Amino acid sequence: MPNKIYGLIVLLCLSTQSATAQVSFSSLQQVWDYADKHNIQIQTAAANKLITGKQVKQAYGSLYPTISANGAFTDNLKIQSTLIPANLFNPSIPAGTYTEATFGRQYIYNGNIAAQMDLINTQDWFNIKSAKYNDEIAALNIEVTKKDLYEQLANAYYTLALLNEAEKLSAENVKTATGIYTIVQNKFNDGQVSEITLNTATINKEKAAKNLEMATQNKRVQLNGLKLLLNIPDSIAIAEKTAVIIADTATFADDPAVQLAEVQLLLSKNEWKSSKAAFAPTLSAIYQYNAQISGDEFLKFGNSNSQPQEYVGLRLSIPLFSGNTRNYQVQKAKVDLTLKQQQFEAARLQSAINNQSVVIQYNTAFHAFENSKNILSLYQKNDFHAGMRANEGIIPLDERLKYYDDLVTNQQEYLQSMSDFFIQQYRLQIRQINFK
Repeated sequence: MPNKIYGLIVLLCLSTQSATAQVSFSSLQQVWDYADKHNIQIQTAAANKLITGKQVKQAYGSLYPTISANGAFTDNLKIQSTLIPANLFNPSIPAGTYTEATFGRQYIYNGNIAAQMDLINTQDWFNIKSAKYNDEIAALNIEVTKKDLYEQLANAYYTLALLNEAEKLSAENVKTATGIYTIVQNKFNDGQVSEITLNTATINKEKAAKNLEMATQNKRVQLNGLKLLLNIPDSIAIAEKTAVIIADTATFADDPAVQLAEVQLLLSKNEWKSSKAAFAPTLSAIYQYNAQISGDEFLKFGNSNSQPQEYVGLRLSIPLFSGNTRNYQVQKAKVDLTLKQQQFEAARLQSAINNQSVVIQYNTAFHAFENSKNILSLYQKNDFHAGMRANEGIIPLDERLKYYDDLVTNQQEYLQSMSDFFIQQYRLQIRQINFK
């Protein structure tokens, strides 16, 4: 029995430790750093980069000679007879007489070594270039994946900060609305206020409780979304520290999308040149050595015959006609090259305009948020003074409720300004990151 109790205690301790496991982040940069090591999308992009690196080495392998060795063994269980003229070996036998003869030996061993190396093959070099460009594209895809993921993480991170603020304001509203409701209910019981005033106070109290519950639940959902992006099974804790960026002096890193479009353009140009080079001849050097050993005893070569063969040569292959498929391939590659050129120019222009716009939008959102904080502070002061004056009987409760309603309405405007600022904040942060 004591052993069972001890085992139960250990199990409970382990369960408690597992339940309380937590990953904490004190800044958005820490979230990004964690995602670099654990997010499955980045890991997939990195794995693809390893694959394309191997493909570059594989493409270079086509420049080396190919060497193959083959061997065969034949056991002639029954050798077919051949009719030959009998007077071939004995002239005294009249013509027209034939005799059966068997040619060949029972055991035949064949072996050969062949080597070939392309001396002129333009396709090999174009394939190497394509492999290199694909390797660059894979590296840039890591950067693009990081950029997209960083935006998702920043959105989730700042949304949590926004929900924390909404939860804090809602908790204050619950406290204020509950206090007002208590005063109004007492005065209603004394017949000093109407039922309309009581209903309004009740509505405000219920709304405040509902908003607090929604903010809390939305924060839990957002935390789960962040856990999915970070591939974290345990709980996480966020301590937001927002650093204000001076956008006027911001320097922007190279846009991975523009770099990707440029390399895709180079790849398309290489494919176009490769399709035209398909009309070029191929010159190869070849070498081959063949050997055949025949005997009447298995694996005994004392009374065997050996028949070797060896040669070297040059092989020239000239493509003459293949149903016009190469012409169509050149035309398709040309269309793709034109499209990639247009996409590159569009990406470069879009990136330049976005850099200008993000500075303007950030400054606008920053100043609007600063004004919203000042305005909210004034509304909070008005609500505080209105509460004091209502408690002293200087203003009626209906007017007190009006000041509270104004405060709650302005809180929504304040949270909207905060949301706009957070969005422009992380957009500007991401534009300044060098993802290499």
